[in-house]
Amino acid sequence: MAQPVLCEVESLCRRKWPKSEFVNREYPIKIGRRNLNFSINLFRLVWRTMYVVVATGLALALPFFNDLLALIGAVSFWPLTVYFPITMYISRKKINRATIRWFMLQFVNLLSLLIALAAACGSIEGLGEALRIIK
Repeated sequence: MAQPVLCEVESLCRRKWPKSEFVNREYPIKIGRRNLNFSINLFRLVWRTMYVVVATGLALALPFFNDLLALIGAVSFWPLTVYFPITMYISRKKINRATIRWFMLQFVNLLSLLIALAAACGSIEGLGEALRIIK
């Protein structure tokens, strides 16, 4: 779920420092005798590692961090995993409204929304419980 944030920060840094070798240079990795299409960027490595370190530190510092992550996951699940892909599929395949296929896709969409809302309610309840224990 953090990929959009990570990619946006990396793009922002590439635009801000276009001549920085640390930010922009890709180092190809050779494994064995073949030069695989694998490269590493030092900025990406450092930035993503620090992101994980900070998230882990927050998880250790906040006893309710798992509930907070559950809430973020529940809120972002439906639009990123269900709504946008289904909407793009309907648009790309030119599925007409009021057809059986359209209704079934909308049913899956609605069902997934209800599941995401239930998960969000559960994580909010978990946050409330965690905050009650801290007092």
